[in-house]
Amino acid sequence: MAKTVTYSFGEFMSGEYKNKKKQPSPALHAVGLGTALTFGGLHPVSAMDTTARIISAFDPIISLVQGVAYPVTFLMIGGGFLLIIMGQRSKGLSMIKWAAVGYIGLQFAPSIMQILVEVGKAMVTK
Repeated sequence: MAKTVTYSFGEFMSGEYKNKKKQPSPALHAVGLGTALTFGGLHPVSAMDTTARIISAFDPIISLVQGVAYPVTFLMIGGGFLLIIMGQRSKGLSMIKWAAVGYIGLQFAPSIMQILVEVGKAMVTK
């Protein structure tokens, strides 16, 4: 339940009511400081921690895309063979080839990104 405070019109217009706010006691500050010192308080987050957290945040999405890649590749390869059956051999082989390249690329994409992150870290440290 909120407490209602009433100020006179003169206090309100002069801004004196702002100065009447209750200040916390120094004992509370000491308790807060002791708690912060006891539990380690806040620590700065390094760029390495941030990068690792961002990479780990995308792990479910990467797993999802890699999981969807197999059925999509299967359908594309099937479509490529259907094109070959219909007499469009070059389009069918092209579809099969690019489906296979795409599938392999999706499987290697996280490793390629990890290599790029390591290269970026090496460039920053130099």
